[in-house]
Amino acid sequence: MKKSVVLLLLMFCAMIVAQAQQVTKHDKLNSLSTEYFQAFEEGKQRAIDYARANNIPMRIETDSVLMELINIDERGRPQYYTTFNANAAATSSTNEVYSGGAAGLSLSGAGVTVCEWDGGTIRTTHQEFDTRATNIDASAVSGHSTHVAGTIMAFGVNSAAKGMAFAAELKAYDWDYDNSEMATEAANGTLISNHSYGFVRGWYWNGSANVWNGDPAISILEDYLFGFYDIYAKNWDEIATNAPYYLIVKSAGNDRGDSGNGTYPPDGPYDCIPQKGVAKNILTVGAVNDITAGYSQPSDVVMSSFSSWGPADDGRIKPDIVANGVNLTSAYSSADDDYEVLSGTSMSAPATTGSLALLIQHYENVKGSGMKMLSSTLKALVLHTADESGTNDGPDYEFGWGLLNTQSAAAKITEDQTTDVISEHVLVNGETYTRNITTTGTNPIRVTIVWTDPPGTPPSAALDPADPMLVNDLDLRITESSNTYYPWKLDKDNPSNAATHAAENNVDNVEMVDIATPVTSTTYTITVDHDGTLASPQAFSLIISGDIDNAVAPVADFYTNNTNPGVDQPINFTDVSANIPSSWLWSFNPTTVKYVNSSSSTSQNPEVEFQETGIYEVVLYTSNAYGNDTETKSGYITVGVAPTNYCTASGTGNIYIEDVQMGTIANLNTGNDGYTDYTNLSTDVVVGSSYSISVTFGAAYLDDNLSVLIDWNRDGDFNDVNENPVCLSVTAYTETETIIVPTTASIGSTRMRIRNNHDGSSCLPCNESYWGEVEDYTLNILPASTTWNGTTTNWNDASNWPDGVIPNLSYEVTIPTTPSGGNFPEIQVGTNAKCYSITLQNGATITINGTLEVDK
Repeated sequence: MKKSVVLLLLMFCAMIVAQAQQVTKHDKLNSLSTEYFQAFEEGKQRAIDYARANNIPMRIETDSVLMELINIDERGRPQYYTTFNANAAATSSTNEVYSGGAAGLSLSGAGVTVCEWDGGTIRTTHQEFDTRATNIDASAVSGHSTHVAGTIMAFGVNSAAKGMAFAAELKAYDWDYDNSEMATEAANGTLISNHSYGFVRGWYWNGSANVWNGDPAISILEDYLFGFYDIYAKNWDEIATNAPYYLIVKSAGNDRGDSGNGTYPPDGPYDCIPQKGVAKNILTVGAVNDITAGYSQPSDVVMSSFSSWGPADDGRIKPDIVANGVNLTSAYSSADDDYEVLSGTSMSAPATTGSLALLIQHYENVKGSGMKMLSSTLKALVLHTADESGTNDGPDYEFGWGLLNTQSAAAKITEDQTTDVISEHVLVNGETYTRNITTTGTNPIRVTIVWTDPPGTPPSAALDPADPMLVNDLDLRITESSNTYYPWKLDKDNPSNAATHAAENNVDNVEMVDIATPVTSTTYTITVDHDGTLASPQAFSLIISGDIDNAVAPVADFYTNNTNPGVDQPINFTDVSANIPSSWLWSFNPTTVKYVNSSSSTSQNPEVEFQETGIYEVVLYTSNAYGNDTETKSGYITVGVAPTNYCTASGTGNIYIEDVQMGTIANLNTGNDGYTDYTNLSTDVVVGSSYSISVTFGAAYLDDNLSVLIDWNRDGDFNDVNENPVCLSVTAYTETETIIVPTTASIGSTRMRIRNNHDGSSCLPCNESYWGEVEDYTLNILPASTTWNGTTTNWNDASNWPDGVIPNLSYEVTIPTTPSGGNFPEIQVGTNAKCYSITLQNGATITINGTLEVDK
């Protein structure tokens, strides 16, 4: 009977885990981007008016300070952004994951793009950046911004200035419109960003004197906005909630101990993190001294003299983590070979961001191309593996959860390949997640959960309001027989006290349970449930350490990046099952499929061609020594027809589209309908070719917006790169533009959406706009044609193809009887070639020593 109960429990776990795949909410993020843009514009105008009225500068920049007036708050007080200035790789064990390091890895950040927001742009011509850094904004170059970028990704021309992720790429923004730009980047798939700035709080140096920036009407004891969860913290939590794979890394601030002329108390020591730093779903980083020999014990971690300490006003643990932020050498902006030594949490944050880029790279290396972890998983991984710091066990308001240890975090990702120690789940209202683990030794057990909590409701202005900002209160505990082990928690009213673990933690969206001396060969039960009501399913990430047996049945799951292939177009299925399955069995209904490239129905990640049009069900059966599980996705694949699952869009009339001309589409209509589906009208377009489109308005204002959106990769949305080829303000009643079909476009029928509007929502593809009209059409994407010219024999030599373009799966290739260069093609050993189709004219030959992938 006991065995039956366990099997039912495992089945219940499977039901929960199968829901764990989270979706980036592109439409919501784009809407937030517009909302935040308008809010920043309004705030900046208030700041400009205030500066003029009070004869103060908008921006102060000296060797020691960079600050800019951003907004005037609801209490009429000026709000300034400022940078947080006051041998990092060894301190955080990041150097151990480089080639030749103790971890046995070779991580560099290659393939990872980091975004940076800061007080200006960076010197992209610096010798440390080669071509890997790009300025998105056109503002002035900043030494601070350049230093931060170098700490993240400098190549190491000067070995003392080598960045953490020395082969990563970086996109640099200034801090104007940061929230709006962050929402857009998150919608476009950005995974991590660095923010080494924040608001001026308490005592600060204005370039000539120390000035207090608190609000004496609220408190004369401290600046009440220290630790305060305000609209700015809420906005960052809102971005994170809608972008579950995007982690915001933020410097904690350098306010501890700042003082002035004695009219107000010094800042801190506790509760001196400015408001953005107390957002729930970000990673807030404090600064400690360098540990040149590497960490060996908690006393090695020495707190800097300036790093801001928590808690948040509601008692949440901040900072989250610490890293080296003292005397870091990095690139600077005065010359292409200029360097500077700076200190501050402005330095510890990018040291952390660059290290996390390495973990993102390692996760994809281990799990497979395109695989990514939830931001809550990345955060949980970092906190779970941090080195103990401070005088007491557990977290504190000084060091957070401890010192970043990149090597240990990478090792946990590697361990997950053989023992299921990293998992992502979803808890729905009223349900409980449980998992049994059996010990095989006596090493300590640690279990951590982190979840991206919905944004809280900022309280009214007050000193240290205790209003809880936690929305979904998940609870973690471990039980064994009559013993219950609870997570760590701190006491905000006694911030220097040691952490306790005798009851639930109802404050933090990070919970960690430690069992220092587990009993071997004993079963412990991990339980995650919730207090109160969950308004919507809550995803959470779970990390486990200890000597445990992975005696858990698999939980089947899979995905493909192309659910709308053409007939005989190969697509890859990726297994993402939990709990380490040892065998796989795939099936399709209808059964008209073919496995290609040496894969089969028992491959973990097969490559499949669908031989007929239609809608297909996909089934994956997985098993291991402890059980089995099946995942069925009905109607998952639609073959050979245009996708239909697009977001809705419409206008409310008054201005409308009267005529659309593109190829064989010639649609003259005078309807003012808000939305019309014209997908029965189509035209052919060829990959790599350009086409003219003309749109005439029946009624319009010359500041209206026109957008043309095309789903080039046929995935059912308009959110991917180059899928908004026309986005402009109307200057005439007929607008004529040129559209270029990307060389990466997917062959087959797809959707084109044309939209005009008058509400300032720019070129967003979805939702209703105030005034305007939306029309949908069909484009038939056809393969391009190219002919081999044979300057050399190497297929993958661009000089052998017209315009230097090597064919991909969107090209029909012809090998002529007599190539103009005199050579027939060879696909060399160890290389891969692709094309949509290939035609050999009479007498033509091709030598294949590598692989040739033909789509048709």
